[in-house]
Amino acid sequence: MREVWFVPFVNPDGYVANQGLRNKVIRKNRRPTCRSSKNGGVDLNRNFGVHWSSGFDGCNEEHGGKQPFSEPETQALKTICEDNSFKTAMNFHAYGSMLTHPYNWANTDLLPAEDKAVYKEIARVFGFKKFGTAIQTVGYTTTGESDDWMYSARHIISMSPEVGPESGGFWPPRSEIAGINSRNFDRTSYVVLKAGMELMVEGAYQRLEEFLQKGPRPPGLDDLVGGIPESLLQIRISNLGLSSSVGKVLHVGIQGVAVGTPGDGGLLLQDGKTQQLFAANGIISFQVGTIEKRSSRTVWIIPARSWQAGTLLTCVAEAASGSRVCHCSSSGREIYALPDSTISGSSKLCAAALGVQGFTTAEPIAEVPGVAQTRIPATTGFATTAPFFQIASGTTRLPFSLGQEKLMESSSLPGDLSQDTMIEDTVSATWLLLALGITFVGMFLCLFMQSYVVPRAVARRAPTALDYERIPGLQVSRVEEDSDDLGFSPHA
Repeated sequence: MREVWFVPFVNPDGYVANQGLRNKVIRKNRRPTCRSSKNGGVDLNRNFGVHWSSGFDGCNEEHGGKQPFSEPETQALKTICEDNSFKTAMNFHAYGSMLTHPYNWANTDLLPAEDKAVYKEIARVFGFKKFGTAIQTVGYTTTGESDDWMYSARHIISMSPEVGPESGGFWPPRSEIAGINSRNFDRTSYVVLKAGMELMVEGAYQRLEEFLQKGPRPPGLDDLVGGIPESLLQIRISNLGLSSSVGKVLHVGIQGVAVGTPGDGGLLLQDGKTQQLFAANGIISFQVGTIEKRSSRTVWIIPARSWQAGTLLTCVAEAASGSRVCHCSSSGREIYALPDSTISGSSKLCAAALGVQGFTTAEPIAEVPGVAQTRIPATTGFATTAPFFQIASGTTRLPFSLGQEKLMESSSLPGDLSQDTMIEDTVSATWLLLALGITFVGMFLCLFMQSYVVPRAVARRAPTALDYERIPGLQVSRVEEDSDDLGFSPHA
């Protein structure tokens, strides 16, 4: 559920003027600001109304115009942004294999912690080695920059990927264009995903006895057929995106908590309520409330003893305005599925989540005190480890059967530790202390050598092609951008 806008040419006159040129690159628009037509024009990425500067004359490569938004091109972008409620924006630049974000006018990173976490998640997926503000990536600050205005004036998570390898310059060889396009299509797809609801599903078993020590006893627990199980499953459904989920509820289908169709029911605990769960064809389904942006909801599933655990697969569906599409986990990536109970796999799991053709959701029993949504701390963000489309953490193999559970949580377990475990912990602690000692020695040497380092002036202009060849700090390995080894493959 996304609306995506494309602006194919921000500088159409400059694009036409560049056709047929190989040795000279025209970066500015074609407004006559200089006696030399080649050097005239306004740098459109210096013409936006945040920290705009008049310090560059009409012949300078960074001339920002007579005033902010003096150019029809930037006025058009301003109107588009003001007439819509965009969540994200990508202002594509060439070249350099890096990602820049606000504030590009500043000498330090001034972003609030929550937005900084969002940019870090995007950078982790993009795979560029260089990432940050202009001063952090290219070594100089910029004025009147598009990302700074979009972020400051409209709170759009805006960024500028510098696509293409350094070696290709503004005119990369034809042989490299297909790879550049494929990689940046995947990067763009992720930013589009981030603009709406981006799901991450995590599951972990924990001991039921420990859980009951922290709160009231759920109604119906003592009535479970076969007795009380030893463990329960904690499911956290997180929204890493920049928009709240659509509709009043989310429909959830999980496969792998139970195998087959056992007749005994389990329990679902969420938002202070207890519901009875039954599995059908190895699938359980239920609903959760709306998940706000950058928030999560947690549910607990108490399985019946007759249930047998398998590999967890999850589908979550937004259902509003007649649209029924599921986000499902598959092979480390998020895929979309339409509900169809006659087809195995994600489509069938989607049908179960939405209650299509005989699948039913959980039935309420009673209410108990509970907790609703949890806001994810902005200082930590989300520990996304999968390379792309991060709902796939729901595909976790559970290496145990109920009754002989091994906890998948990192929390400490009760009971005595074995002697081997204690020895391993001692060795680990020794290595940790040694590593800390080496780190402190290195920090001391760095501080001591600072007095011998000659400071270098910061450039106040955009780097030229000659700068990229002469300055090692601006160079990125050609192999890194030209290869497909960026943590994901567009054809996987």
